[in-house]
Amino acid sequence: MLLVLLIYSLVFMALMRFEGQSQNVNLATAVYWVVVTMTTLGFGDIVFKTPIGYIFTIIVSLSGIALLWAVVVPLGITPVLERMVRAAPTSAPENINGHIIISGFNPIVETLAERFSLLRVPFLIIERSESVAKRIYKKYPVLWGDPSSEDVLRKANISSARLFIANEDDELNAEVILTLRDISDIEIIALVDDLTRSRFLRYAGASRIISPKTLLGTFIAQITSPPMRNVFPGAIQLFGDLLLVELPIYPGAELIGETLEEKKIKNRGAGIVGIWQRGVFHASPGPELEVRSNSVLLAIGNIKQLSVIRDLTIGPRTEGPQIVLGYGDVGKRVAAVLSDCGINPLILDRRALTDIDFPHITGDATTEANLLEAGIKEAVGVLIMLNLDSDAIYATLLAKNLNPKAFVVVRANHLKSAEKIYRAGADYVASVPIVASHMLARIIQGEEGKLDLLYEDLELKIFHVSKRSRIAGKTLEELDLPQRFGCRVVALERMGQAMAVPDIKNVVEAGDVLALIGSLKGIEAFSMKYDRRKDWKTRLKILLHLK
Repeated sequence: MLLVLLIYSLVFMALMRFEGQSQNVNLATAVYWVVVTMTTLGFGDIVFKTPIGYIFTIIVSLSGIALLWAVVVPLGITPVLERMVRAAPTSAPENINGHIIISGFNPIVETLAERFSLLRVPFLIIERSESVAKRIYKKYPVLWGDPSSEDVLRKANISSARLFIANEDDELNAEVILTLRDISDIEIIALVDDLTRSRFLRYAGASRIISPKTLLGTFIAQITSPPMRNVFPGAIQLFGDLLLVELPIYPGAELIGETLEEKKIKNRGAGIVGIWQRGVFHASPGPELEVRSNSVLLAIGNIKQLSVIRDLTIGPRTEGPQIVLGYGDVGKRVAAVLSDCGINPLILDRRALTDIDFPHITGDATTEANLLEAGIKEAVGVLIMLNLDSDAIYATLLAKNLNPKAFVVVRANHLKSAEKIYRAGADYVASVPIVASHMLARIIQGEEGKLDLLYEDLELKIFHVSKRSRIAGKTLEELDLPQRFGCRVVALERMGQAMAVPDIKNVVEAGDVLALIGSLKGIEAFSMKYDRRKDWKTRLKILLHLK
């Protein structure tokens, strides 16, 4: 650019001398004119008067535009602006208090952040990776820094925070917790993969340890374990003797091809309040909905009623191996729970496993030959517990093509992968982020140990109807909860008497206890409108903490 400026200045002085404008033949005037012309300012105080001078002026102006947009802006101005815009935030949002601090961003935090936003819970993510912090700061409140640094924790307003969630690997979590305990007595929840190592984090000062992978493994094993009479693993106790359970539809079951209004279902006493079919959950299935193989019913009733329905969901072929593909943290838990249920699963893993009590094969779950060696064609259930979603998708395709009748359950590490896994043929997809977000949301809302459903965007809420409640005296039809809030009443308790799937003509009375199922957004909208106690409890907790 300096060379171009010099050349143009020399040509300017030569042309000015040619035109007889000797007063402009000096370097200062030449540089001034060239800069003004190249930047297209064009003050007009110095002009040429001959055609050759006009042509030179046009050349200088056009080259100036080219240099400005091709060189100066992209190489000089744009990088500076990008650095300013994309600079990772190094301080917390102003006036943040009563918030939850989370160390480390991953799919669990991504799902949890969405729940917090719906629940209007203030939170802040401390992310040690600058590139990750830059990527997410526009969507989530984030602070770039080392969460084990006292300075970073103070910038996160740790003194006014409500709760800290340690969400990195065990070694980093231990370092963070030790630092926290030096400067704060805040409650700390540590997320771990392996509960056997949790005692070290307790020594460091963690208030409690939770393992989403352990819960997910238990959940998956309960769904796929063969039924035992009058036993419903994972059932949720509602009112009295009413249970909310999941009933997988196995190949060859009597219910296949039946609609929900058929006598086989309708006259059995239990109520069907939802059904999973190829990744789509129908929360309010119509009577015309047809039951297909490898679906999962969500049913409510007492043990006797549910046992009758379950007998209709079991096909004639119940014998065969259960194959677990992948023996990581989730796979280990799945195998252990299946073993407790009397099943000895076969394990297929890439590693040469030693000191395990289950039959196992060393191989790749994405290789057809290894799946055939594991007996995939005779398998009743295939549980795909792989760490990479891309591998899980491919393994699902192979398993379903080799044995279309097998009940295939897959672990998804990212929610966005669930749809692809279902398209690959999975009958059921369970996700670590969903499990973790449910667990943490319950703890934060003070509802730990209460009823819960481990589905994406599906919540179960118990609502006590007070004397002054605005829903008392109205029928369920008048309330029209499915249309207004996307939720429905699946059970009702009145004066100690439990009622499953109450009729829409039923009048809600003061003192009733309702069990509602719906989307997280719908349940929260219902709570905001009718559950005033929840709002006051949340405010009181925050105020007490701040004091």
